Amino acid sequence: MTPVILLVGIYTGVMTPTEAGAIAGLYAILVSVFAYRAMGLYDLIEVIKTSIKDIGATSIMIGAAAVISYIVAREQLAADIGNWILSFTASKYTFLFLVNIVILLLGMFMDTSTIQLVFVPIMLPVANALGIDMVHFGLVVTFNMMVGLSTPPFGMLLFITSGISGTPLKGVMREIFWPLVVMLVVLVIITYFPEVTLFLPRATGLI
Repeated sequence: MTPVILLVGIYTGVMTPTEAGAIAGLYAILVSVFAYRAMGLYDLIEVIKTSIKDIGATSIMIGAAAVISYIVAREQLAADIGNWILSFTASKYTFLFLVNIVILLLGMFMDTSTIQLVFVPIMLPVANALGIDMVHFGLVVTFNMMVGLSTPPFGMLLFITSGISGTPLKGVMREIFWPLVVMLVVLVIITYFPEVTLFLPRATGLI
């Protein structure tokens, strides 16, 4: 029932993703304590301690990303990058290549919300002027940010995974290598073969 609570709650609009996560967590605790009797009071306290520690580590990383985001906004680095891309090329394929490189690098160092709110609006008018489908562009950007968050040496997801799982960071980096290769191949495919991502929205009449 946990995925049902999450998906139904979010997609019906009854609750936000944060609220759905909280309710699903409460449901899991109730099932563990009362239905399966797999967790006693001591176990529950240990779970709460571990959760607080993991949330604290994640919050510190998010706070560091927020500081970087503030610097980026104050120094207007997004505008500089946008102007640089515009002056560099008039080819949509070259533009998409540059977008991939820039967002991949940014995703390694800062939170994705900053990229979406600060950098993507700079690139959207350029993409539109070059005739790039906005759905295609959005998918490329979103997938690229996911790859950036998983890319060594500073991808935020690497540190989060290491902290939560207790695995040394170098072990996480070693195991992420081949998944990264696959993700980069997929990124190239969806970047330069738009129909791979657009055939379904077109078939359903969404675009």
